[in-house]
Amino acid sequence: MTTKSVILIDFDNLFLTLWQLDRETARRFASDPFRWMAHLAESHLALDRRRWLVARCYLNPSGWVQLPEAGERLYFSRFRPDLVRAGFEVIDCPPMTYTGKNAADIRIVIDALDLLASSCDYEEFVIGSGDSDFAPLLHRLRAQDRRITIISPGYASPAYTSLADRIIGFEGIESILWPEPEQPTESVTPPDATHDAFAAFIRKRYDESTEPLNLSTLSQEALRVVSGARDSDWFGAGSFTRAVRLLNLPNVRLSQHLLWDEVRHAAPPTSETTVGDGSIPEPVMTLVRLLDLPRLRQEDWQPLFAILARYAAEFSFNLTESTRWSSDMLAEDGISVPRMAVSFVVRGAQFGGAPLDGATPPTARQIGEAFRDGLIERANAAGIVLDATAERVISAWFGLSQPEPAPQSNDAAG
Repeated sequence: MTTKSVILIDFDNLFLTLWQLDRETARRFASDPFRWMAHLAESHLALDRRRWLVARCYLNPSGWVQLPEAGERLYFSRFRPDLVRAGFEVIDCPPMTYTGKNAADIRIVIDALDLLASSCDYEEFVIGSGDSDFAPLLHRLRAQDRRITIISPGYASPAYTSLADRIIGFEGIESILWPEPEQPTESVTPPDATHDAFAAFIRKRYDESTEPLNLSTLSQEALRVVSGARDSDWFGAGSFTRAVRLLNLPNVRLSQHLLWDEVRHAAPPTSETTVGDGSIPEPVMTLVRLLDLPRLRQEDWQPLFAILARYAAEFSFNLTESTRWSSDMLAEDGISVPRMAVSFVVRGAQFGGAPLDGATPPTARQIGEAFRDGLIERANAAGIVLDATAERVISAWFGLSQPEPAPQSNDAAG
């Protein structure tokens, strides 16, 4: 069986976001769409494999990015032949305003509504964009009982992503663009038995554990035993945690980072009330709940910023390698920071103005401040009210000083 799918890609949105995060991944996304389209047809599935009945890419032909190594421009039109060869219908969306804004989002909405009203009963719409302006469209698609998959490598609004059945973030895009080569070993399980092997491994670790298990560590262990689990999007569950939940382990409890048996294990301190020796302040908990801020101990934030600054100073940037190396180096110092948490901070620094691949490597302070400022900006965009006191509390939580307020004019003084 196959799923009748539509894929609509806002090229500028995806490419520019990927370019900020990892230039090589962005290049591969744009120059080899045939490979990732074929891979996506078989992976990150809700049910059956996909058949692309409609594939459209909305592209600004005059769009470009600066090539740092050559000082030249890389124009998006360069990738048109690759997209056409991959089976995309390329829709030119030139700038409509002096700021460079094009009409790709409007074209996508109109085309999606036309397809929804057509005689063909499309079962799934794959939207390649992190733009929350598409939320009304997703409401309409969901009301018509269509499955929705969002491809978004950056930070997308929870109000937008909550409407989708499946989210393919940066890690998912990376796994599609850079699939690991098959390396047959004794630990690799045949494809027809992968889920059984996964279930058996998790149950064994769960039954033998004498304390709560770290979910990030457990997922990496599972991937070494069942190599294809991530390619199948954790057997259609969408995440490792959801795949574990579906196993219905006895007396199981899960938090964001831990898995434990509430009968055999002492429950860990709840992240909502305690991290390390102190309570999480309410402004920080607001960011945890609404923006998925990682629930790290307060004392771990400064070492994390410092290790990222060290990586930027010593290595050529690669997002995957930066998260792996940083997490491993912190672990050697007895600091447990999952790779997903490291990735969250790296993305915040990249988008916030302290990219690890900048011409001058950022300092730990610059990384921390860019990350904090980006969080506050995202909170404001989501309608979360943070007054000056809340911002001071957030800054203190990250071990940062509060920025000096802008000087006020004395003209109004009496």
